[in-house]
Amino acid sequence: MGVRDQAWLKLLDLVCHKLGADDARVEIGGKAPDDPRLLAAPLEDGRRLVVIYAEPPSDRGEAAQRLSSLLDSFRETLAIPTEPPPRTGSALHRELDQALATLADRTGAETVWIIDAQSPVLWGSSEPHEAELDFDLMALCARADRHLGELGLSWAELLAATPAENYAQLERAELTGGPLRTVQDVLMFLRERSEKGGLAAAGRLLRSARALVEIRERMTHEREHVRTELRGPYVQCFAHAIAGQYQLVLVFDETYSPLHAAGNVQRALPYIEHLLLSLPPIGPSAGAAQRARVIRLPRRS
Repeated sequence: MGVRDQAWLKLLDLVCHKLGADDARVEIGGKAPDDPRLLAAPLEDGRRLVVIYAEPPSDRGEAAQRLSSLLDSFRETLAIPTEPPPRTGSALHRELDQALATLADRTGAETVWIIDAQSPVLWGSSEPHEAELDFDLMALCARADRHLGELGLSWAELLAATPAENYAQLERAELTGGPLRTVQDVLMFLRERSEKGGLAAAGRLLRSARALVEIRERMTHEREHVRTELRGPYVQCFAHAIAGQYQLVLVFDETYSPLHAAGNVQRALPYIEHLLLSLPPIGPSAGAAQRARVIRLPRRS
């Protein structure tokens, strides 16, 4: 029995005791009673409280006044609780991202992400939300990272130089065609990112890109995949299936403890899963327009 029901029963007992009545009840609908042995008082929720006497009360006005005073003393307790306003999609996303940030703090992960097996949508991130960032852009970063690694160049070296110097560096490395365009696109994006958060921000994104692409590939080939631990020189991450079709991915910048990560993920999983399943649907074209923001380096004339 809820608190409000207990309050109703207490009120009915008090009415009988204070007004010397035989019984009392709450009614909804129908006509108001006209029996002189019954005394009725309207309630705010469309109901009425009916007091029942064995004989008509000698002073009906006084009985009605005493009944009104009793109702006033219980009015706040008996008020119908208002429904909280529904949370908006943006509010749910913020709550989910905050839950992922909390999980990152507890596990020592530098970033935490939620992806699915097919769409470009990044469903959640412990990183500050960026509208232009989706899985396709992360995959582009991972491809550019591989191209650069094959050439023996580093992102730190490129980001420390000017755009004109970058063009000369890539030209000397004999990078051409699609790989050149990929590196140019990602370099511009990382330059913008490092200007906001320094080289550390660019490094976090690259490590996350490597991890998310690796986990996506494993999701494609391992249908029953539940948990993955990757600990290597280029990728340090822990992933766990969530809500059937998604992966919760924790990315680390150094060697981590899978046991510690797994324990914290298990505790956080029900709440994160609830928030994830509460998110509004996102159209299949999400991210396509955002990727158009990537700008290539100008060519030298």
